[in-house]
Amino acid sequence: MFGYLTADVGQMQKEEKAEYKAHYCGLCHVLGEKYGKTGMAALSYDMAFLEMLLADLTDSSAEEGMEKCVTHPLKAHRYVCTGCTEYAADMQMLLAYYAAYDDAEDDGKKQKLQKLSRFIPQLKEEYPRQDEAIVSALQRIVEEEKKGTKDPELMARLSGSMISEVFAMDPESFFADDLRALGFGLGRFIYLMDGWCDRKKDSKKGSYNPFSSDARWEDAKEMLIDAAADAGSAFERLPLDQHVPILRNIIYSGIWMRTRREEKNGDD
Repeated sequence: MFGYLTADVGQMQKEEKAEYKAHYCGLCHVLGEKYGKTGMAALSYDMAFLEMLLADLTDSSAEEGMEKCVTHPLKAHRYVCTGCTEYAADMQMLLAYYAAYDDAEDDGKKQKLQKLSRFIPQLKEEYPRQDEAIVSALQRIVEEEKKGTKDPELMARLSGSMISEVFAMDPESFFADDLRALGFGLGRFIYLMDGWCDRKKDSKKGSYNPFSSDARWEDAKEMLIDAAADAGSAFERLPLDQHVPILRNIIYSGIWMRTRREEKNGDD
């Protein structure tokens, strides 16, 4: 389910691309420092979005550095870390663990799960609210999957409830409710998008998918638009001023990149 909150880089200015990449590299840097290669392998654009959002909202100070890495071994590149990067890295690991757990249940491959599992007790202790929300939502999702429930909106709302608590870094913050609403909308969107894009593959494998075999793209698109609109409304209520063009690019264009093929192909 990772990788949907990404930028439409073709619509970004050069300076925006550089800043976006620097924050992404900053998240990778912290994942590497805290969790080694296992953490770096869990890196996704989704939590880079969350880091930039929270850093902007909290006016978190930024620290820059230059380094070479496994991906860019020859030339040092710029990275940016903020007071929110560690939180985003921790949420990345927590979500990656449960995604690996779900994958292991489906295909029996537990190597990735085993690598991640040694970090989880500490994360559960440090973030009990987020962990409880994730576990509770996933248990309900598994229950509905076992029943063969074909209700994309129900399943997407369960996913949204999970992501909403991840977005609310500080539950006492004045902006916590809007952050939850933003996370809820994006969580719904990601689940629906993931289900729609995987429906043919899941059908061949005999795996669960919330969309029925005769589902129409127009129906799926309507649910996606509703989820994206809710996320956009919550986003616009937040008093952001630093990374607004980049974040808006992701919210209003980047998340739709996977669906453009669906638009061309219609219900196919």
